Amino acid sequence: MAVFSFLEEYGLSGKRVVLFCSHGTGGLASSVKDISAALPESTIESSVIGVYRDDISKSRDTVKQWLNEIGF
Repeated sequence: MAVFSFLEEYGLSGKRVVLFCSHGTGGLASSVKDISAALPESTIESSVIGVYRDDISKSRDTVKQWLNEIGF
């Protein structure tokens, strides 16, 4: 709910939204679909990354590559 409270409070209409997730066991689940539905006037980046909690310490290169691929 914290994410949806943030989305309600800040105007992201017309903005490009890049989704990423660090997670325990649930992964991205329906997050991308739910956030996309909550932001119908935003552009949601199609490339989304999820990093499992046990892999966070060794994910630097993966995240940097992902950011490069999406233009950051």
